[in-house]
Amino acid sequence: MTHKEFTSYFHPEFFIADLKATSKDKAIEEIVAHLVERRQIKNGTVVVEALKKRESLGSTGIGKSLAIPHGRTTVTGKLTVAYARSIAGISWESIDHKPVHFIFLILAPHQEKENHYLPLLGKIVEFARDAAVRKRLLKVETHEELLGVLDGAKAAS
Repeated sequence: MTHKEFTSYFHPEFFIADLKATSKDKAIEEIVAHLVERRQIKNGTVVVEALKKRESLGSTGIGKSLAIPHGRTTVTGKLTVAYARSIAGISWESIDHKPVHFIFLILAPHQEKENHYLPLLGKIVEFARDAAVRKRLLKVETHEELLGVLDGAKAAS
């Protein structure tokens, strides 16, 4: 997956600068509601249930302030990424037991021609491993600033 393909999944309308939720479940619900309001997904209830079920199998809080809830669903026709930042931090049962500040929610259709779902997931993990990137993500207030962090991470790699 090229950097251009990677950044093409980050749309301004799926950006949340300051998540209000204070729990993992409420964060998932808030992000999904955001996608429903923008008509990206048809049925938020189905997605919330699927993501919570996925969380019950093992936390998507991968440590270093990052969570990547994800799954395949019939209620979206294309690979979708929502980015949300929690300034206060959310308990996510992360592997490092630290609060999550950055959430990349990924939804993929059951059938996906390009099969970018797993490469996209891997690229987000790779991108967010860098402490300097995470420090910059904490300050992101706009979608343009998020793209700047993504581009800066590419330049550094």
